[in-house]
Amino acid sequence: MGKRNFSVFLAVVILICFFTAPWSVAEVAPGDEPGFFYTIQKGDTLWDLSHRFYNDQWTWPGLWEMNNDIKNPHWIYPGKKIRIFLTDTLEEQPVPLSLTAPAPQNEAVGPPAVPPYFSYPPMDSLGFIRKKTVTPLGTILRSRSNSVMMAAGDTIYIKTMGETPMEVGKEYRILSTEDVKWRYRRERFSGVKHNVLGIITVTENHDSYVTAVITRSFRHARAGHLIAPFKKSPTRIEITESRDNIDSRVLCSGNNETVMSAHKLAFINRGSDHGITLGQIYTIFEDMGEYGRRDNKIRIKDLNIGKVIVLHTEKTTSTVLVLSSSTEFSQGTRIY
Repeated sequence: MGKRNFSVFLAVVILICFFTAPWSVAEVAPGDEPGFFYTIQKGDTLWDLSHRFYNDQWTWPGLWEMNNDIKNPHWIYPGKKIRIFLTDTLEEQPVPLSLTAPAPQNEAVGPPAVPPYFSYPPMDSLGFIRKKTVTPLGTILRSRSNSVMMAAGDTIYIKTMGETPMEVGKEYRILSTEDVKWRYRRERFSGVKHNVLGIITVTENHDSYVTAVITRSFRHARAGHLIAPFKKSPTRIEITESRDNIDSRVLCSGNNETVMSAHKLAFINRGSDHGITLGQIYTIFEDMGEYGRRDNKIRIKDLNIGKVIVLHTEKTTSTVLVLSSSTEFSQGTRIY
């Protein structure tokens, strides 16, 4: 099968191609695009990788098609990063690709297989939901230019709060908050959504306030917004085994859209207390409903409409990115 003719085959698979969330103004360095990747190891071939990830070595032209910088498919080199894709399967599997290569029959098991990973450069801009508002270190008083909307490059003044001092030269993040209330049948949720607006660096420390510069801006900040600790998040997330029966629901979208679709951020009502970890992949299901009379109801099986990957976890919630979705969905949609 020719390399170019293979595009027909690619019509029946999902090519995971992502871009920065539309509301973010953070810049992404060239070559740091979001997506699924794998780092070539010694002895790897496209043939073997196709068998490992898709249980079909004949899909190797798909990997070649997605990586145009591979001039000769017979020559791939250790350390090279290649893009991979997820197959679109009707089976309701929590992870649609194998994480470990099967051991050869009657041979000693070698080193563990290197797992694929998901790259998401704007990790530092991810919002999160907690039961209560984080304890702030300060609040924004104003900008030096007295502008209402503040962004990267602006010098701002921050009223300090609490007993933890803000250190000169250290980075912190700007947060805005909003209440989230959700109810589905007998299940209820109430919490606080935290939006990460930007990153600041403290330049001067005074008695009751500090001066800082906004070094990165994801959304515009305003007076009154909160300042909280910041720890840089890794942009490379290893794909990990998903849990069975998490039976979670969508709380809301990342940008408060009424409906959600592919490449959008969302929040679900399951977190680390439920065994959710970074890199797990789950399925989005559309509730097809029940039909008929009360004594003879027929329930149609829920429809698999897409996938999400976990990017951040709190105790009872998680932030997820919609990898694919065949149709739009809304608050309360089942994630399994």
